[in-house]
Amino acid sequence: MKVLILASMLFSSLVYSYDALVWGGPGACQDGCIEAALYVTKLAGFEPMLVTPENFEASLFETAKIWVQPGGKSGSASNAMGATSRIIKDFVSNGGGYVGFCAGAFLATPKVGQTRVTGLGIIDGKTKVYRRANGYPSVEKMITPDGIKFQYWEGGPWFSFTSSQLQKVTVKSRYNTTHGINAVETTYGKGRVSVSGTHPEAPQWWYDDGHITDADGLDHQVAADMIKWAAKK
Repeated sequence: MKVLILASMLFSSLVYSYDALVWGGPGACQDGCIEAALYVTKLAGFEPMLVTPENFEASLFETAKIWVQPGGKSGSASNAMGATSRIIKDFVSNGGGYVGFCAGAFLATPKVGQTRVTGLGIIDGKTKVYRRANGYPSVEKMITPDGIKFQYWEGGPWFSFTSSQLQKVTVKSRYNTTHGINAVETTYGKGRVSVSGTHPEAPQWWYDDGHITDADGLDHQVAADMIKWAAKK
């Protein structure tokens, strides 16, 4: 069924124009990450198109307002995008939005985590794997401006910034155990960037499969609000 849904999204992209682009190529996990990103993009009020190396072209960005990078393997995504990652970077610089969940957060910095793989470089600073999780996957307690919240985590990063770099971002959440930065909002050129090391887009079945519970419920609206903010909606 998932294959049919994704095939339908790819075929329909030939007929309609879209205002949101969601990466569905290598590096985006095939176990629900793409579908979760599509779902919260629609929840934010956008009509998303699934993008792969086979249908990626610069003209797609003419009507797009937001690029959404799902969870998965950031290094694989970077390698699959290759030189076309410059198009995404220019899209954001010229006023577009970028939202990244987990792997999408790793991809946003100049280097992917602590590897030599080149990231987009639309957020200054470094990403490092969060090592104090309660399990894999787990529900992590997060410090937010609205108090303590719980979110799904599965191998995501925390952000390391210099004092000057920190002044350029708005911290949206921190891991309660270490106070390491999990989610930030910032600008790149004329565009906006919103990323999270945790998975606010996580569907209920991820929790069920991991035998874990989110004490304050699903965080889909958090993910949708990230998309709205980055797209200036």
